[in-house]
Amino acid sequence: MYARASILGLVATMTLGLSAHTAARFTLGTTGAIALNVAGDDARYGVIPPAVNGPPLVAVSLGATSSRAALTLYVPGNSVPAKGRYPIRSAWDEKGFQAQAFRAGLVAGSPEQPLGWFHGESGWVTITEAAAGRMSGRFEIRARGFLSADPENENRWVTVRGTFEAHGDSTVARVASIGPRSSLLSPR
Repeated sequence: MYARASILGLVATMTLGLSAHTAARFTLGTTGAIALNVAGDDARYGVIPPAVNGPPLVAVSLGATSSRAALTLYVPGNSVPAKGRYPIRSAWDEKGFQAQAFRAGLVAGSPEQPLGWFHGESGWVTITEAAAGRMSGRFEIRARGFLSADPENENRWVTVRGTFEAHGDSTVARVASIGPRSSLLSPR
């Protein structure tokens, strides 16, 4: 009887351990001006230092090394956003900062063969997990932009949907170790 309970405990511990250390991954699909379905393991986030008179940004990069598409989600701040649903905005207020809102940019294709570029106009990002060194969530974005074949027409629309499990990059660890706040690796 004790052996059976020990085995069940061991299996539960292994299962919890595996779920706590999932690999980085993302999926994204687009409809509209371009139809894409992309999945991969290039999902990272980090802090972009502040520009002159601007805030630092937390950037989530999905598919940066993909030859099919790359999506960047960014939000003002220097720590991982807390769990919750955040709107997509096409612009922040006049100071370049709007708390609790993401911006998004989608590059379709590769640098060698670009298909188009789109920026988020509306939608949402839901952060489902925010823990030390990782962040996960899902998104739906309505984005406007242009196709490489017709760059003069900037009114092409796509809808982008997907999920991500992103890991913090070395920038996050370095900033956390030298900055005044150590909350960069943990949720607010």
